[in-house]
Amino acid sequence: MVYAQSPITEELTMATIHLETELAVGPDELWATVRDVGNLSDLLNILEASSLDGDQRSCTLAGGGGQLAETILAVDDDHRRVAYTITDSPLPIELHASSMQVFDAGGGRSTFRWITDVKPDALADGLGPMLAGAVTGMQEHYGT
Repeated sequence: MVYAQSPITEELTMATIHLETELAVGPDELWATVRDVGNLSDLLNILEASSLDGDQRSCTLAGGGGQLAETILAVDDDHRRVAYTITDSPLPIELHASSMQVFDAGGGRSTFRWITDVKPDALADGLGPMLAGAVTGMQEHYGT
C-alpha cells in the first residue's frame, strides 16, 4: 500500500491510496464480480450491503460505520476498469475519486489494482488501512 501526496500547487494536494495484489482467480471471473457495481458488498468485506439505482450506488459500511452514496463514473469492459466517486459519507470528504481495475497476471491469475484519491489528505490515514483490510479479505477469499 502506498500513500502519496500529489501536489498540483503548494495549496492543492491530494492523498493517493494505491493498493495492488495478485489473486488466484482468472481475470474474467474477477472482472465479472468487480463490474457488478450494484453488488460491491459481494466483493468487499468492509460493506454489509450495496445497491444500485441508475448510476447511483448506496453502500452500508460493516460494523455500523454508516452509509455511503456514490456515483458510478465508468464501467469499462475493454480495460476491466470501474471508476466511482463518493458523494455523501459519514467522513468529512471534500473530494474523492476511485478506480478498480483487473489485469491478467497469466496462469489463471489476476492483478487487482485499487487507486483512491481523497481530500483532505488526513483521511488517508484512516481510509487506507480500511481499504487494505478489504483487499486482505479478497486475498483470503480468492487466495494469492
